Amino acid sequence: MKLSQIDPKIKILSVIYFMVAQSSMMARATSDSFLLKYFEAESIPLMIMAAASLSIILALLSTYLCERFQAYGAMRIATAGIILTLCALVPIVYLLGGKGETKPIYVFAYMLCETIVILPMVLFWGMAMGVLNPTESKRWMGMIGAAGTLGCILAGFTISFVSKQEFVNEISLAMNAAVLIVVSIILMIRAKMFTIGDEEDDGSSQQANYSIFKKLGVLISSKQSVLMTWLVVFSAIVLSLIDINFKFEVRKDYSDDLYDFFGQFYTYTSCVQLLLQLFIVRAILTRGGVISAISILPILILLVSVGALLVHSREAVYVGKFITQVVFFTVEYVGLQMLFLSVRKKLRGQMNSAVDGLTRPATIATISLLITYTLPFWQGGSESDAIYRLNFIIIGLCVCWLIVAFFNYRLYLFSLLGIVGGKISREPSKSSTTIEK
Repeated sequence: MKLSQIDPKIKILSVIYFMVAQSSMMARATSDSFLLKYFEAESIPLMIMAAASLSIILALLSTYLCERFQAYGAMRIATAGIILTLCALVPIVYLLGGKGETKPIYVFAYMLCETIVILPMVLFWGMAMGVLNPTESKRWMGMIGAAGTLGCILAGFTISFVSKQEFVNEISLAMNAAVLIVVSIILMIRAKMFTIGDEEDDGSSQQANYSIFKKLGVLISSKQSVLMTWLVVFSAIVLSLIDINFKFEVRKDYSDDLYDFFGQFYTYTSCVQLLLQLFIVRAILTRGGVISAISILPILILLVSVGALLVHSREAVYVGKFITQVVFFTVEYVGLQMLFLSVRKKLRGQMNSAVDGLTRPATIATISLLITYTLPFWQGGSESDAIYRLNFIIIGLCVCWLIVAFFNYRLYLFSLLGIVGGKISREPSKSSTTIEK
């Protein structure tokens, strides 16, 4: 298909996601470098918990903004706020970052970078799911994801280059601001494209009188939102355990050149992501469906953990991190976003912010706090004991993750049918289930 034949909406979404993913990846490399360079090992889980706690507050705010201004308006406001904060932080780091006690500055810088990693990404998908239907999602999600992967590759090369510069901290923060400024301009120009029109009266007008906390209560009260919340919880726990242990290993092995390591690591993972986006993701979504998208990652992590137990190697945590970095942002996260297609359009951004934007950082904060107070359990004893503890726990969590994914998929089908007014009928002469409108 020629580029001119692609819907302009898809082109704009691809460009925005290219910039958002690029900013997210640069922020990820910068925050990881700050964390491992300026803080001791015992402070790492605490800093992750602090950043996740900030994300919880921002998720509550973004949920309100999504309800008040839709996901598009929430993204414009959040992007503008991040830009202003970055513009103020760059000169502060330049003037004070190398003088005296620098830790408070880098505490704030780390937390801001973690916000950039998560918040624009969540709001983008809330905005995108509001203007895409299931058919468009299956057809074009791979292309949009590939655009984001290209942004990640560019970010990886950029960070590797910047790591050789004298003012690496200031430059990396300034580049994040520059990229988000472009995103903000695009959102401003294309306002009409992402504004969702009024739907039929379904009682949403009555919900406008509820407080934000009552709205959150409504969002997690249905079986559908509860199952999606548990899906996020199990995935966040597993990914947090892998990520924190990965950081411990990196700090021991690459403490002298963290920027360069993370730049190369995220470049290689992004290249693999691009291959998946171009040749595999669309096939998974169109042939395997949502159930395949939300099941592949836990299955792969399960296999890696079993392999780690067999070979008795802590290096498997690098493999686990590589797989989560590659598969989560190409397949797993897309599958999660497609689950929101079974929710009414105007609620998707709000529900996304509550279920994914709030639950994920809350889970990460809880796990980080738990690891902080049980650090000897994870780091103490022999290397063999540590391998057994980590991987047996991950295996159990992955099994629960897969079970919840299956129930999510079943409820997704029934909810989607309810929206389109369909029904399921099983014909005795056929083995498959047919869907009739």
